Amino acid sequence: MTVNVTSPGDAFSVRRFADHGLLLTFGDAIDPDLSRRIAMLTDTLEAESLAGVVDFVPSYTTLVVLIEPGMPDAARIVARVRHHWRRTAAAPPSAESGTPVVIPVRYGGEDGPDLHHVAQETGLHPDEVVSRHAGGAYQVGAIGFSPGFAFLIGLPPELAVPRRSTPRIVVPKGSVGIGGKQTGIYSLETPGGWSLIGRTSLTMFDPDRDPPSLLKAGDSVRFERVSSPVTVRPEPDRPKPQAPAYIRDVIEVLEPGLQTSVQDLGRPGYGRLGVAPGGAADRSALVAGNRLVGNPDGAAGLEMTLTGPRLRFLRPGRIAITGADLGARLNGMGVPAGARRVVGPGDELAFAEGQGSGVRAYLCLGGGIDVPVQLGSRSTDLTAGFGGFAGRALRTGDWLGVGDERAEAVARHIPEVSRGANVIRLVRGPQVERFDEESYRTFFSQAFTVSSQSNRLGVRLEGPAIPPIGGADIISEGIVTGAIQITGEGQPIVMLPARATIGGYPKIATVIAADLDRLGQLRPGQRLWFEDVTAATIS
Repeated sequence: MTVNVTSPGDAFSVRRFADHGLLLTFGDAIDPDLSRRIAMLTDTLEAESLAGVVDFVPSYTTLVVLIEPGMPDAARIVARVRHHWRRTAAAPPSAESGTPVVIPVRYGGEDGPDLHHVAQETGLHPDEVVSRHAGGAYQVGAIGFSPGFAFLIGLPPELAVPRRSTPRIVVPKGSVGIGGKQTGIYSLETPGGWSLIGRTSLTMFDPDRDPPSLLKAGDSVRFERVSSPVTVRPEPDRPKPQAPAYIRDVIEVLEPGLQTSVQDLGRPGYGRLGVAPGGAADRSALVAGNRLVGNPDGAAGLEMTLTGPRLRFLRPGRIAITGADLGARLNGMGVPAGARRVVGPGDELAFAEGQGSGVRAYLCLGGGIDVPVQLGSRSTDLTAGFGGFAGRALRTGDWLGVGDERAEAVARHIPEVSRGANVIRLVRGPQVERFDEESYRTFFSQAFTVSSQSNRLGVRLEGPAIPPIGGADIISEGIVTGAIQITGEGQPIVMLPARATIGGYPKIATVIAADLDRLGQLRPGQRLWFEDVTAATIS
């Protein structure tokens, strides 16, 4: 995209994501120098280690600051941003951001199946498309969509083509694509709707590398045409652990359930690299279970969805089941949610979908599930395919290790909080100007139904259309858990912890921190209402 580079002033706007985030907006148009300055500001703020700040997510024109819920002195954070932004804005514009990162690309053929389509759309010969794409000077405007996925500024305007009408179910990692006025590199194997013109053999994201993302916001990038075949080494699946000769500290998965994965309290702090915070969708339920068996609050447990697994325990220990009632049975006997039990070698735990409210239950074991720590967490990122147990949901025949138990549990029983309330509290904005009062009246007075398309990324809702003023596209910016995006069809999507880090839909409101865990227990077909509450004002 062709942009006019101008020197920004020191002014910026501040809007709230309810009580756990700030949206700082520094401009209203994609500008490489503006994006570079926002990246510099993010570096400075991260180095300062501001108290109460959980994460930063820079994008083209904005910076989202995730904060601890209910921070009384959020104004102090805004003051520090203002101080550093004035210094950043006063610096002379820079034409380059260090030495460009060179991305070797094999264009066309199997690696670029849409090259001829792009040529037809633009009226250029395929070789000319390649020449102009590889000849451009690019800058990373944002990282998001998936970990390490770089949205690049600088695509020659004559190469802009619309996204595919039907997105691919699978795009190979390393694919280089064009979507509208942007180009970028698919860091992981994901669905995608961009036109694919080539592929690189570079690994754009590796959770075991430091830093895990090859690119970050503000980096300069150029592409280099190569003729050698692209060979992207597939990520090896973690080998199935074998039962040791002397069985100890393991659990055998006899049946996996619908979706059972290892989760803890997530991995905040990597938002600028496109890594979702993830972790348990109902954090309070996981914490309650850990306290019942004497674990630290953030110990890893199993998150079970709708239909739980069948497990065999191979050593004595303590367990607790919290969250939704999925019909837990230990050796055929019912296990109520919120209670601790002792298991022995050979005991089996099974589930039959319960009739109560809620969709996710948590199994905590004394010592916690013992899987490798990646990017500071044992939680499974099912979308990106890393963390937890081989980056995936459990399968029949898996074996799980368990850490050392503490001597005493801290509680014998924790009453379960009722999951039946259907009113979710939220705060308007941050794109409040994109919705008129009639839209808000509808939003707060009508019921919405949880769609069966909901997942760990977000709760999709069906109900009255809430069309944004001016359409459903905005310049992509950071989002937070609980943010409610409105799609082009006018339907809400409420973000859960496994969400993307940035999004391009206007956000009508944000769920308050106290109600976030309830989002993870909303069942398909359940009806809910929203209640408007007031956030504290930030000066």
